[in-house]
Amino acid sequence: MHLLVTRPRKDAEALAQALQALGHDVTIDPLMSIEFHPETPLTRTGVQALLITSANGLRAMKSRTDFSEWLKLPLVAVGPTTAALARDAGFPDVFEAEGDVVSLVKLVQQRLEPDRGPLLHIAGTIVAGDLKGSLEADGFWVERAVLYEAKTAAGLSPKTVGGLRSGVIDGVLLYSKRSAETFVDLCRLAGLRDHLSGLNAYCLSANAALPLQNIGLRGIHVASAPNEADLLTLLDPASGPEK
Repeated sequence: MHLLVTRPRKDAEALAQALQALGHDVTIDPLMSIEFHPETPLTRTGVQALLITSANGLRAMKSRTDFSEWLKLPLVAVGPTTAALARDAGFPDVFEAEGDVVSLVKLVQQRLEPDRGPLLHIAGTIVAGDLKGSLEADGFWVERAVLYEAKTAAGLSPKTVGGLRSGVIDGVLLYSKRSAETFVDLCRLAGLRDHLSGLNAYCLSANAALPLQNIGLRGIHVASAPNEADLLTLLDPASGPEK
């Protein structure tokens, strides 16, 4: 298949390599760009652990001048990709959830204690799910630190528009509800609503698939669990859907 990768540039390049190894052609067209804010004031006083809900949260931490001091804290990662990056960055004590906020909350409840200090959630300007509310309902104290911003693209690239219009691109990967919403909006802006009947969407979660229901796609496929390994299983020629 010829697949459209919509992730931010740094993530997209690694994903493209994995897809090409499976035999797919790839077009990269990020729907979002990431801007870090490493200067945001943070205090480590009394903090029990870090909560990291995306790879970009970890990258934002690594861009701080005081990053080495944060390595002393336990880190709870939303999923395998973020956990692997945290270990590579030098965190010795990493707890790994299953790829979504629900599993992250359960992991915190199992591994941490409400009375041992606040939890610091490293986040972007927009968050998915109510991590803070869910944990505070269980007695935890959660502080949210905004260290990065995801800015949506103004339009699809000419190569992407041409590939979708001609049917050369026959699959798109979408990792979040916001990226799916952006994809739908930019397809409408480019006048592509009548050119998507041959396109399959491969989504990290059911939430990411929601905005795609009424745009005339050939199919919408959702990973069995919200992590990249399960998403790639959908695209393995031995098991994934065919065009």
